[in-house]
Amino acid sequence: MYVQQSVELLYLGLVACFIVFMAVFIRTTSRTPAKKTETVEIEERTKGMDSSEKKWLAILLVIALIGNVLLLSALVPAARTAIWGTEPPSKTVYVTVGNYTFNFSEATPIRVTSGQAVEFVAWSKDVTYGLGVFRSDGTMVFQMQIVPGYDNRIVWIFDEPGFYTIRSTEYSGPRHSEMVVPNAILVEG
Repeated sequence: MYVQQSVELLYLGLVACFIVFMAVFIRTTSRTPAKKTETVEIEERTKGMDSSEKKWLAILLVIALIGNVLLLSALVPAARTAIWGTEPPSKTVYVTVGNYTFNFSEATPIRVTSGQAVEFVAWSKDVTYGLGVFRSDGTMVFQMQIVPGYDNRIVWIFDEPGFYTIRSTEYSGPRHSEMVVPNAILVEG
């Protein structure tokens, strides 16, 4: 728990520094120079940012700040698991791919409980493949690229019970279309 609190404090500190930096930046760029001579005034007007540019910059920075706070906070389930999660996944599924075949660490269908984090760890023996998980209606749930020589990992929380099909989502050669495992995952409610 100590590590998570440290990361949260570091993140909040960085956000605070960003806000202070932007306030100083906007304040220093919005100062109107004192009128001197006509030549100097023309030079002063051509330097720096126009007031409309400053407004747009401020709007964009506020949007970026709000986006970061929302997308990196624990409000988003994926961020809560990937960034702020402290518990290890309840299940790890190992996938080895080679010669256009998926091999799983357990028999299919792989049984998963709805609402619990599952980690998929995949290796490729020969070329780059894709691991795509699809609902029964054909819509994609998630996908990852499986690069040879690396532990390719993804953590996912299934929220809908039912069967899921696994397909390769990365073209890997002439037998790519054969890489389908129907009803490979069973999510139990």
